[in-house]
Amino acid sequence: MKFQLLLLSGLLFVFSCQQSTRQDHVSDSPMNEEAVIDTQMVKILFPSGKDILTGGDGSISIQIDSTKSFWLWGDSFLGEVVDNKRADSSPFIMGNVWQLLDGESVKTITGGTAVNPESLLKTENVDGYPAILWPMHGFAENNIVHVFMSTIVKTGQGTWDFHWHSTLYYRLNLSDLSVIDKQELLTREQTDAHFGFGVTKHEDFYYIYGSNPQKDFTATLHVARARLTNDTLQDWEYFDGEKWVHDPKESKSLQGIDIPVSEQFSVFKHNNKFILLTQDRFKPEIYTFTADAPEGPWSNKKHIYTIPEGKDSTLFTYNAMAHPQYGSNGKLLVSYCVNARNVPDLYKDASIYKPRFLWISFNTILNSKI
Repeated sequence: MKFQLLLLSGLLFVFSCQQSTRQDHVSDSPMNEEAVIDTQMVKILFPSGKDILTGGDGSISIQIDSTKSFWLWGDSFLGEVVDNKRADSSPFIMGNVWQLLDGESVKTITGGTAVNPESLLKTENVDGYPAILWPMHGFAENNIVHVFMSTIVKTGQGTWDFHWHSTLYYRLNLSDLSVIDKQELLTREQTDAHFGFGVTKHEDFYYIYGSNPQKDFTATLHVARARLTNDTLQDWEYFDGEKWVHDPKESKSLQGIDIPVSEQFSVFKHNNKFILLTQDRFKPEIYTFTADAPEGPWSNKKHIYTIPEGKDSTLFTYNAMAHPQYGSNGKLLVSYCVNARNVPDLYKDASIYKPRFLWISFNTILNSKI
């Protein structure tokens, strides 16, 4: 069961500190000539030791202040890695694991106990089937962490026996991540778009983006927005291609994006431009688009990186994300996930199930002449 769900954490996404790291080398691939590979961030997030995070996917960061960020992970390994191998008995958590990264000091946060760690946020069964929560994105404001979680229902033992059920909106106390309250924001009966990624603030609204995977294997970008009133997101609206409406069923795909976006992606504001960073949902290419407004239209498409692990038939890669809070000297920190097609390989080689990091120049993203 855990092996199947470990694969699902990647397959769902594929198919349905201030900067203190060293910039190590530039890739020799023509398409990657602007990329600078970073090997230090992964060492900071996955230090050696016991009872700490040793592998995971998602790589979602939520900035708290100038030095601190939460990092959220999907299905994760804990325990200890020896000679780049993990024991079969290594604790494995289905759902979500959190980290608090303060400079280069990292703390792993789970539910359960030290002996029997569990997902930090858990949910009840859905229609008699087991369900787990995978992390999406969020923000911190007024000592409250606002975070979106995706409810995934496992309906059988087969690889594809699962479905996205709903998006939950949690409010947590910043001090200890205890739950203040939660609400079921949207279900699959209300919308096909999986809202909860790419959360960014602009003027009086928080904009919350989502992907809408289709049967023809395309996946479009959608956006909702809400006001933060009395420390709660309220008065939700959805962009219908021309205006903002209250019915999520009327949400329409945003214009100008000609690739299938990942299940997980980033949208953020930089120098009065909105930037979308996404991996092609089925390919190892990472792209950026820019817009003057949070709802687009999007343009200035840039192929910023080709993931080298994409050439390895034993691996699959997915869900590139941006971490703009770590940028300096005009560069953006980017991550992407790597997983093994053969799950036992994750025990033989513990380095596989960890994100890869790189730096991309903002000039490359924003300059329309490149």
